[in-house]
Amino acid sequence: MTRTLTTPRLLLRPPRPADAPRVQFLCGNWNVARMLERVPHPYPDDCAADWIAAQSAAWRDGSAYTFTIEFEGAVVGVIGIERNASGAYGLGYWLGEPWWGQGLMSEAVACVLGFARHELGLETLESAYFADNPASGRIQEKHGFRVTGHDRSHCLARGGDVDGVTTVLHLGAVNETRTAP
Repeated sequence: MTRTLTTPRLLLRPPRPADAPRVQFLCGNWNVARMLERVPHPYPDDCAADWIAAQSAAWRDGSAYTFTIEFEGAVVGVIGIERNASGAYGLGYWLGEPWWGQGLMSEAVACVLGFARHELGLETLESAYFADNPASGRIQEKHGFRVTGHDRSHCLARGGDVDGVTTVLHLGAVNETRTAP
């Protein structure tokens, strides 16, 4: 069962095929793509549609819980929880550049943390960010993620390894969310 989550300003819902052009446009921005491990640049034409098509199956098998972020009726980003190869769950997100610095991602993170704790029953979440993306680090720190180490991760857009920071959150008291079926 997929869920829709709401915050005072945002609607978080499963991605739909109709979102593909918007996702492609936003991820096609170099400033977004260069901060993500698995997003190539330039962004191929069918990449967003293929990614969206895989999300329903991932939700059903419990390997990923992905939400598009809508603000004022438009998709502005994506946030999700995904199981990694070791079986741990990790938080990932991106926001289109025109909406940076407005607190939207922080609001979305708080909402998804509530979902992770209350609906998925997760006790911990891992995450990471590139060292040259301190804004992402501030979002994670604000929500209680703690640095666990430093590594180098491959970035498709940059075509090489990038210094990164790994983090973990032990889900205790997180902000409550309002959910709607």
